[in-house]
Parts: sequence; C-alpha cells; structure tokens
Amino acid sequence: MKVAICDDDLNHCGILERYLLNISKKYINLIVDIDVYQSGEELLQIIETEKVRPQILFLDMEMEQMNGIETARKLRSKDRSMLIIYVTSYDKYTLSSFEVSPFRYLLKPVDFEKIEQVFSAAVDDILNNHASLFFKHNHEQIQINCEEVISIVSENGRMLRIITKEERPQNLFYAKIKDIEKQLNPFVFVKVNQGTIINLNFVHIISSDEVHMTTGEIISISRGRKKAVKEAYSLYVKRKIGICL
Repeated sequence: MKVAICDDDLNHCGILERYLLNISKKYINLIVDIDVYQSGEELLQIIETEKVRPQILFLDMEMEQMNGIETARKLRSKDRSMLIIYVTSYDKYTLSSFEVSPFRYLLKPVDFEKIEQVFSAAVDDILNNHASLFFKHNHEQIQINCEEVISIVSENGRMLRIITKEERPQNLFYAKIKDIEKQLNPFVFVKVNQGTIINLNFVHIISSDEVHMTTGEIISISRGRKKAVKEAYSLYVKRKIGICL
C-alpha cells in the first residue's frame, strides 16, 4: 500500500513515519511503502513525472510555501480517490478545506493511538472498495463479493474451492492460494493452515488448535500458524468493539 507524508517539518515527518511503520507491522500481509515530501510542490512534481499515486496522504495544512488546501486542490484535479488526511496545529478548519473531501483530520502533536485509528480506518476504506475476487471459469469471468466468502480451500495445489454463503458448483477455480491471499483484506481474512484461508466474520469459536465456523465446519490450525491466527483474531475483535478502528 502506497502512503505519502507531505510536511515541511522534518521532525514531524520522522515521527509520523516511525508511527506508521510500527502500526503496519501489526497487520498480516499488508506491505506499506512510505514516501516523504517536504512541500506540496515536490509532491505534485513527483506525482506528475513518475506517475506515483499514493493511496493515503498525510498532508500538513500549514506549510510555508504551497499550503495543504492548495496542494489538495491540485491533487484532486488528478486523483479523486486518494484519501487525504490533514495534519494541522489548529482545531478549527476553514470551509475551503471541505471542497477537497478530506478523509480525516489529525491534530499536532501527533498521537500514536489517534494515528493508528485513522490509518486503520483509511486502510479499511481502501480495501472495502476493492472487496471482490475475480476468477475465470469455462471462459467466463466470475466475480465473488468477499463478504460472501466463508473460506478458501486449496485442492491438489492447483485449484481453489471458494466456500460462500450460497454454495455454487462454479466455485472451483484454477488458482494458487498465495496469489488470492494478496487480494484479501488482511483485517478480515487469515490463513489458518497451508491450504485454508478463513473469513473471521464467520468464526464461532477459536481455540489454539481449531476454528469452529458458524457453518458448523471445524478447521485445523497448523502449528506454524497458531501465533499469527491468534494475533489476527485478537486484532479483529478489537476493531469490532471499537478499540482500534
């Protein structure tokens, strides 16, 4: 996931970057690439010349040269989907900031817990906007909504069976589980053994060795995945009850 920080205060950039790197380590399968820019002009130039489009931008509102609002206006002429998170020293915002559809505001000095909440919400928003899996079946393109997926099971190393709320015969596809895993929301889906990924929304009971799904299915957790599954489910529960949004 591409993230950018644009702020003329290098000390603040360093703190925010360290926070984001520490937060990203908690999330399974989420690779965060962070770029830092010291001015709106530098950010716009790089985006224009290298066609680099961050998905999430932490943007200082009070930069000495081009301020955050003007920078955001120019960005919006090129990209309407980028999530802009304003970082400011003031708790009052001018009406002009709303025209660029900011995702959130953060007050300086930045607080780790607030950044974790905002960053997690931004990642959720991005992943939920691409929450479908795409497969080919008999020369047809099949789209499956990730919310319907209960589990994904590898069969013979060459095929995947997609278990959904409504079982359909065409839910068997030629694909590798490691490739599908990259498309899934790491906050919701977790690999419990070498050949099985589950949707945590359908977990009924989870122990150190097994997962009992709401469908009645019992899935074994491999020894090497126990810690990762435990951590993923703990984070999932916290997010559900609002501890880490």
